[in-house]
Order: sequence, then C-alpha cells, then structure tokens
Amino acid sequence: MPDGEPTPSPALRASDAEREHTATLLRDHAAAGRLTPEELDERLDAAYAARTVGELDALAHDLPAPAQPSAPARRRALQRPGARERALHAIGLMVLINVACNAIWLATGADGSWWPKWVLLGTGLRLAFQLWALLGPGAVADEARLGRGGTRPRELPREQRDER
Repeated sequence: MPDGEPTPSPALRASDAEREHTATLLRDHAAAGRLTPEELDERLDAAYAARTVGELDALAHDLPAPAQPSAPARRRALQRPGARERALHAIGLMVLINVACNAIWLATGADGSWWPKWVLLGTGLRLAFQLWALLGPGAVADEARLGRGGTRPRELPREQRDER
C-alpha cells in the first residue's frame, strides 16, 4: 500500500485493480526466480478468483515485499533540476554544427560526396553519449550519490578542511 493509506481489512471485497496489482507482483517474483511457472499459474488463477483482500494477501505471504524505489529514481529524468536545459543545449549545439556544415557544403557547390555525413556521425554519437549520461539510469544514481540537485558539493578550501 502507498504510504499514508490505511491497510484494508482482510474481509473487504477485492477490486479488479487489487487483483491486477497482486498478479503483477506475482509475475515480478516469478521473473526473479522465486516462483516456478506452475506456482505462478496456480497463484494467478487464485488471484483472479479471489473475492477478498485477505485472499489476495495470502497469495504473496511467503514472498518478500517489493522494494520501494528511492525518491530520485521515481522522478522522470527530464524533471530533474537543469536536466531539460542541458539536454536542449546539447541538441541545439548538434543541430547548429550540422546546419553550418551543410550550409558550407551547399555554398561550395555541393559537388562530390556529402562530407557533412561524417560531422553528423560524430556529433550524433557525442549527443547520444551526453544524453545517456544526463538521462540514463546512471544519472539517477549519480544524483542520489551527489545530493538532490545532482551537482557535486563545493569543495572547502584547504584551511577549512584541515580544521575539521
């Protein structure tokens, strides 16, 4: 149950959403190797046939509770402070460089092979790596490690470090 919500009484009738939640939980545990395919089938049948919340709870009584993701992991990558701006700046730089190279190619007669393809390849790879570092799963871990803002704490001058 989400934080702040009371735990329902085991005698209460189960909703379709609660049945589906239990089924998803069981599938996750089967994917983790805690349930065999046969056990999963049996428990899924029982989950969809369950009438009360207590019957649903009994299906997962011998399984560990699902781990709650940390607060930074739950936030969408582009909602982190400054992430959207950094992503847009990286994309804008790539577009600007490639438009300039294509303009030069066209201004010089556009004869021969289209050499800006190599610039496009290089800047595209650079952009992919930048966006992965900014928005990928490692970025969430870095944000959690470095603090809420995702920036490194400012280092103290040597004199102040020695005092500590």
